This record gives sequence, structure tokens and C-alpha cells, in this order.
Amino acid sequence: MKSKLITKQRLFLGGLLVILVATSFLYIPVNASGDEDDEDGIDDDYEHENERDVDVEYSPYEVQISSSISNNGIENEFQIQVKVGSDGLRLELEYEEDNETIETEIDFDVSFTEIIEFTDLSGEGAYNDTDDVEQTLTLENFKPIDYSVETIDNTSVHVLFVETEDEVFSSTLYISSEFVNVSGVIVAPTQMKIDIGIHNFNYTELDTQLALQVELDSESEVDYEEDEDTEDEEFGHADDEYEININLDDYSGFFSWAEVVLVDDVEHNVTITPFESGSEDHIMFINYPRGTEIIHDPKIGIEGILTEIDYTNPDTFLIPWVQLLNPTQIELLIVSAISFLILTSLVLVFRKQKVA
Repeated sequence: MKSKLITKQRLFLGGLLVILVATSFLYIPVNASGDEDDEDGIDDDYEHENERDVDVEYSPYEVQISSSISNNGIENEFQIQVKVGSDGLRLELEYEEDNETIETEIDFDVSFTEIIEFTDLSGEGAYNDTDDVEQTLTLENFKPIDYSVETIDNTSVHVLFVETEDEVFSSTLYISSEFVNVSGVIVAPTQMKIDIGIHNFNYTELDTQLALQVELDSESEVDYEEDEDTEDEEFGHADDEYEININLDDYSGFFSWAEVVLVDDVEHNVTITPFESGSEDHIMFINYPRGTEIIHDPKIGIEGILTEIDYTNPDTFLIPWVQLLNPTQIELLIVSAISFLILTSLVLVFRKQKVA
């Protein structure tokens, strides 16, 4: 009789164990971004909350990029139009937020228009009116834009390559639907990374350096403000950056850049000609030491629209991935938890009987 009871207990325990194992496969948490192997160092739940939809419309000399999000009551969209031509490399950014009527909340343009070779008479390391201009290379003749989608750490990244006909100036632009690590730089889904390259510049003098002319413009009445602390630095995604904020009401766009530049594989500090806020043309100059290969790293985007996760909320603090499950999966999770408790209790009872 005792043997039959033990056999029934074992069968019962075995059945519960099978149920527990089978249901567990239905609620094992998955990576929110769908790739467990990315190495961007960003929390997966945070990435999921801020993942955006990216659409690209391509033509040889103009590319339209739309990035939108609709998540937990948050709906917004920004567009970046990339153009090459007589105005240089031009990036036009517009940000919209969905409410009763969709209207443009903020817009601004960033254009790379000229490379100036100058003799630094003032010794400041930055181009100004007192310096001698030896030559000006206008950026106007471009090859067709090369567009591709690359996979970086299991993340799809939209890549644009821009180059002048003489191959002296180039730029590689990166944008993604989620955070991605591009060559050691964390790029948020709310921004575009812009790698600037100046190659084999034909210097006319032996002791000159270069200044890249950048024009900022907006159809709105925005305020331009320099800032030593970028949003990426505040979030721990970057070090040693500087930016121009483009502010309108509660919204802020930005044009930022690394404070170091790679010149012939050696890092140097970048010098900026002071930006004159309120001037008619809003022109600034990024100054580079003399070299054959100059590589720099600006970015453009919108600040203040990333969604933070509230881990003080019990739902996210205890099991933040439960929000990813549908109601049926949650019910299975509860049943499995109860089964586990019952199984544990029966094991303890069985052990006591065996000892007795």
C-alpha cells in the first residue's frame, strides 16, 4: 500500500514538473530589441521603450529620412532631408509632435559649405577676420549619394555616403531605429551621426591650417545657444562633446561635435570660431590642424524626447519584462508560479514520508 502511494506521488510530481517546464518556455523573457548580442551597453528595456520606425526615400542627390514613434501614448516624428549640390552638404531637420493638429514644432538646417585654408596671424588656432585666406574650396560638385543598410551588432543601420567629385570632402551619415555603437560612438535613435572627412587637401602654403564653414538656419524664430554639456554626456553615452542648441519653446534640436579630431591618425583638440547668435547667416567655423587625412565626428538630432523607464513603479521594478507579455502569457506565468509552489511543497512532504 505504501509503495502504491509513493508511486502515485511520483507520477503526480512528474506530471507537475512536465507542466512547469512546458509553460516556462512561453514566458521566458526575451530581449526587447530582438537581438541579444548587441554590444552597445544600453539597457534592453530602455532600448525597447525608445525604438523608432525609420523610413528612407532615396534619390541620387536627395534622401528623405523619417523617424517616428508611437508608444505608451507618445507619438512624435522627425525628418532629416539630406541634400548635396550647390549649397554643399545640407541637412534639413523637422520635428513634429502628434496632438489635435499636427504642426511643425521645430525646424533647422545645418550645411557644410566651404573649406578655407588660412594663415593664423592671430595665433588663436581659429579662423577670424584678421587672418589671411589663402584659398577657399566651395563644396558644390558631388557624386550621387550612396545609400545602404548595414548590420552593426545585429542592428540595422541606414548609411549614407557623400563625396565631392574631387574626393577631397566626404561624409558618412548613420541613423538607426535603436541605439547602436558605431566605431565606439553610441548613436541614439533620436539623432544622426555625421563622420566628416577631408582628404589630400591641396595646400598652397606650408604653414596654413583649415576651417570648415558650417551654416545654421531656421524658418522659425529659434534661439541658438552654445552648451558644453550635451545630452549624450549627461546620459553617459559620450565624453568630450560640445554643441549648439537650437531652441524653440519647449523643444530643442542640436548640432554637436567631438572636441577632438583625428589628423593623420593622431588626436588633436578642435577649435571653434565663436558662434555669433542672432547674426543674419549664423555661420560658424570648425578649425582643424594641418594634415593629409582629417576625420571628425559631429551629430545632429532632437533632445528631450527619449523615454526614461520608471523603476520605482512596482510593475517595472519587480519584473519589468512582464509588460512585454500578452494576457494569455501572463495567465500562464501565474499558473506556472502556483505549480512551482505546489511542487516544492509536495517534494518537502515526500521527503518527510521517506525519512519516516
